[in-house]
Amino acid sequence: MAGVGAMSRDDAIATGCVGPIARAAGIDYDVRKDHPYSIYPEIEFDVPVGTTGDCYDRYLVRLEEIKQSIRILRQCLRQIPDGPVMVDDPRVALPPKQATYNTIESMIRHFKHIMDGIKVPAGEAYAFVEGGNGELGFYVVSDGTGRPYKAYVRSPSFVHLSTAGQLIHGHLIADIVPIFGMINMIGGECDK
Repeated sequence: MAGVGAMSRDDAIATGCVGPIARAAGIDYDVRKDHPYSIYPEIEFDVPVGTTGDCYDRYLVRLEEIKQSIRILRQCLRQIPDGPVMVDDPRVALPPKQATYNTIESMIRHFKHIMDGIKVPAGEAYAFVEGGNGELGFYVVSDGTGRPYKAYVRSPSFVHLSTAGQLIHGHLIADIVPIFGMINMIGGECDK
């Protein structure tokens, strides 16, 4: 995998790559560090960054990310407070399945949440998180109803798949397998 499917730092930036693919090319960007959310400001972890941008560097970055994920999980397990893990607000939380199947009130509440959606104020918002393949973003425009007027998902797999043609150029047919594997394309993210 060394020397196969290499992507330069400039190419990664130009094509919009994020996550392990961009980090393997030398781009030190992780949403959890650069735009902290949730509990990440209180968690210690390192962002692995490669130098060559080839399949081997992507492999090494992903391997180190597994180690950092274990480090994050251990810290979270030590810090998680006792008590419920679901918000206790019937306006936004689905009722427990047991109650949904056994009481008419819970079934109606479940049905209303699913069919009507949660009504949010009219406007637009973009939010993003660090997913397994990089920045996963959601742009939503609301008209005040329970369904979005417009929704767009910025999925890293869709962006990364668009680089496959450039990455396989000049390589052997056998090299397509590791190149495609190190793109780690998730089909459900590419369905636009």
